[in-house]
Amino acid sequence: MDIDNSHYPFKLDFNERSDNAPAWLSDAEINTDALWRYPNRAELEHRLSQDMNIPPDAVLLTNGGDEGIDLLFKFSTINNTQLRIPEPCFSQYSHNAKVWGNDCCFIAADPSELLSINQSALTENLQANQWLIITRPNNPTGEFIPKQRLLAFIQAAQDKQARVFIDEAYIEFALADKSDDMFSAEEYTAMDNVVVLRTFSKAFGLAGVRVGYLLGTPKLVNEFRRLAPPFNVSRVGLQLATQAWQNRDQMIAYTRQIATNRQRLSRQLNDYGLDVFPSQGNFVLFNANDVMKTTLFNVLKRQGILIKTQLNGLPDAVRITVPFALEPLLTALKHIFAPQRLAFDMDGVLIDTTDSYDQCIIKTVNDLSGAAVSLTDIQKLRESGGYNNDWDLSLALLQERGYKGDIAAVIDVFQGHYLGTEQQPGLIEQEKAFISPEFIDRLKQSPFKTAVVTGRPRQEAILGLKSIRWQPNDVISADDVSQQKPNPEGLLTLKNHTAVNSGGFWFIGDTVDDMQAGRAAGYVCIGVGKNQQLLTQAGADVVLDNVNQLESLL
Repeated sequence: MDIDNSHYPFKLDFNERSDNAPAWLSDAEINTDALWRYPNRAELEHRLSQDMNIPPDAVLLTNGGDEGIDLLFKFSTINNTQLRIPEPCFSQYSHNAKVWGNDCCFIAADPSELLSINQSALTENLQANQWLIITRPNNPTGEFIPKQRLLAFIQAAQDKQARVFIDEAYIEFALADKSDDMFSAEEYTAMDNVVVLRTFSKAFGLAGVRVGYLLGTPKLVNEFRRLAPPFNVSRVGLQLATQAWQNRDQMIAYTRQIATNRQRLSRQLNDYGLDVFPSQGNFVLFNANDVMKTTLFNVLKRQGILIKTQLNGLPDAVRITVPFALEPLLTALKHIFAPQRLAFDMDGVLIDTTDSYDQCIIKTVNDLSGAAVSLTDIQKLRESGGYNNDWDLSLALLQERGYKGDIAAVIDVFQGHYLGTEQQPGLIEQEKAFISPEFIDRLKQSPFKTAVVTGRPRQEAILGLKSIRWQPNDVISADDVSQQKPNPEGLLTLKNHTAVNSGGFWFIGDTVDDMQAGRAAGYVCIGVGKNQQLLTQAGADVVLDNVNQLESLL
């Protein structure tokens, strides 16, 4: 079942006009007098043809751009002609190929530029009656084929008696930068082997109305007209599309702003080390590893921003529609890519405490009750939440086994096992580092300020940091707060002590309490450990196998 994501303020995953409705739309008028009658698209087709100075039958209105693509596949199926489709391509083409089951030749992307269509292969082995499909700007990459190169494709197809279907759903967004590279409607209709798709869904902001159009030489357009349903566009759709066309000066101003924002967004992402594909659409595309994709999607979603991380044939790609109001997106991205602080929990993240703290719990329970507990018992209680302090966890396990004493006795026994005595070394000596020395060195050399926010007493936190030979910028210990995690006091203390800028805060932890505290404090939450589902449910934006994987996010 499809989920309605329309309540998100910034829906940047479908390349709609995401956050800025056309100004004229608030005053739009719908005449309901004739809604009981079938629609007639001829009036708007005539208006379009007049304004573009082309013959009236050189334009065919469609039910969105998607119907124009459907008509192409229907034409191809009926006439038994092959479609040549360069990749990467709009998912509707690959979807239709499966639905229609007709003859399609998908041309693999350029091997030297994996996000670029293989232009040199487009006309190789081109045969009579085939259709060459070119999307300009391309979706999902935004790649733009210059006018002279496009003309060469059209001429090559003409020489082979083949045809060209040019998908220009995003063409208005290229006008600001590529005005000299445009063909006029008159030029297109003078070519007897070209059909062009355009739409009111994108730049005009009427994706929900479903109106598009095909233009080209009347002979070819009328072939498509013959295949189209007679009442494919509603009366309401026709009225709104007409008003959109009358107010296209507003559309031009909008697309110019989007082009400006596209450049700013691309520069910012490049500054974060991402290789952004050059785009002339209303979107940008870049590659990211799985960890980064998951983090981006979840953190932005919590900010009310949806992006696209599942793209047809591009498993590593992320696509973001460019919004009109760009600052909220730039701020959210800065929280992810340029955090003010990286805060780490200590036990289970930086240090393996299986043979220290966990063994102290087991020995303490046995000493005070005679009962045995297992690592499974300990983990089960931790996962229930509320036991970030191992003294409290030990007391809870003891109480489950009938213990009537107080926490003071628990602490005394526990600390004896942990720190040791003159006669016997403490279990603290058994602790091992989870974080690698190499990662610590790179953190020291990085621009990121670091902190440890731990449930350990300060003296034990200092001992732990000495054992891994690292001194972060700040340490927030159990002695510095009145309430332990899942209460966010420690993380909020760190936040309040940090000079304010627009960067965000990350917290890396391994327990339910860590994730709940991080979420309450407004941090990007990075879970560490094997229990991905539990940590995700507790609020983790992404879960890593171990802390050293954090480098893939930095």
